[in-house]
Amino acid sequence: MANDKVYEDVEVHNVNEMHQTSERHDKGGELQKESPVIWKALSVIIAMLAIVYDLAPVDAVPDFVPLFGWLDDVGFTIMAALNAYQHFSKDQTATFVRVAKYVKWMMVAFVVIAAAAFSGLFVAIIALIMH
Repeated sequence: MANDKVYEDVEVHNVNEMHQTSERHDKGGELQKESPVIWKALSVIIAMLAIVYDLAPVDAVPDFVPLFGWLDDVGFTIMAALNAYQHFSKDQTATFVRVAKYVKWMMVAFVVIAAAAFSGLFVAIIALIMH
């Protein structure tokens, strides 16, 4: 094929193959779907960023704030762990993988709501101090 390119040890015939979900059959003959390689790589990057965020001295919500300070760290870590579990699971159609997906997005919503609540509280305190 004229369009085939070789990158180091990986031969790429079609870039779209990288994004497609690989399918295989288990011992019982049922179809199982695996997550694409690109999503697995992104889940590893997200997990590493969550660890860096946990260790960083600067957070969206400072750690010295009672309760909210640690909730954003825990929320990001749980979200990253669920994301990695979801994408590295052999069977994307399994019930627990689908539950992990929904819980992950609930954690994202929780972190956004917590950050918005903290920001509103912070702005209200600053407004009271200034007046």
